[in-house]
Amino acid sequence: MPSRRSVLAALGGALSLPALSRASAQSDFPNRPLRIVVPFPPGGSQDVLARVIGERLSAALGQPVVIENRPGAAGNVGVDVVARAESDGYTIGVATIGPMSAHTALYARLPFNPRTDFTYLADLFEIPNIFVVNLASPVSNVQEFIAWAKQRGSAKVSYGTPGIGTTAHLGTELFSRKTGLELLHVPYRTGAVAVQDLIAGRIDMMFDNLPTIIGQIEGKQIRPLAVSTGRRWPGLPEVPTMIESGIADFDVTSWSGMIAPRSLPEPVAARLTAELVKMGEDPTFVAKLQQMGASSTMKGPEVLRARVEKEIPRWAEVIKAAGLRVD
Repeated sequence: MPSRRSVLAALGGALSLPALSRASAQSDFPNRPLRIVVPFPPGGSQDVLARVIGERLSAALGQPVVIENRPGAAGNVGVDVVARAESDGYTIGVATIGPMSAHTALYARLPFNPRTDFTYLADLFEIPNIFVVNLASPVSNVQEFIAWAKQRGSAKVSYGTPGIGTTAHLGTELFSRKTGLELLHVPYRTGAVAVQDLIAGRIDMMFDNLPTIIGQIEGKQIRPLAVSTGRRWPGLPEVPTMIESGIADFDVTSWSGMIAPRSLPEPVAARLTAELVKMGEDPTFVAKLQQMGASSTMKGPEVLRARVEKEIPRWAEVIKAAGLRVD
């Protein structure tokens, strides 16, 4: 009959197997493909930029990195997929300004808590929004637009967005509050669809991510009036900022970060963070993102967390003032 000591030793060894298995999995991470969840449809700015990052990350880690598009609820669906995934580092995701900040006030029920339900890996990039009109518009600058919109009357001027709660929507609401305009919101499935209606004259304006509309701007299919950031965009040096156009304290960027499920093992999180930060130190990568309409930030998790903490109260104020709510 086995002794009590031998039974306890055997039990102890068996109980330690899961811990040893986890430690082994962490030490050889990654040993299989990863997926990056993008919470928007294919072809949009977040998707295109995520694919560039995914290619670089795949080369650095020596494993395939698959992009998985999970659109819905202005990014909430995809971000929730990350929150519910296994916390092993093989599922990570792009998280944007909406789900990580503005939506805490906009949505009556959010399926995740952006402050507590994720492991923050890195800040990724900032995207300016561009105020654009169609070529048939009689206005050539922001102040002319304001005068023209007031002359047209309440809710007679329409604007398109990729959906409720996107930065295109909230940025335009901020513009409306600052100017006293009441504009008609026309939400679309994607910004790419909206810009086609802008070109056709079915809507009057857009305030959308630069990567979504940069081709139409360069092709002179639409007219840019202003950029949302505090400084002019290097690729469009002739386009003034909203502040230069007379809209005080208007500095809005559509930022994104990389997240993983909460309780991600520290060695795995550190490896992913290190590779992302290293990516942002490559001038070739930085130049590629700028060419695509984004500014690389690629800093550690503390930068991303600082953004979240700053933006939550900022957008809560805008949303409350505009009387917006999604049940």
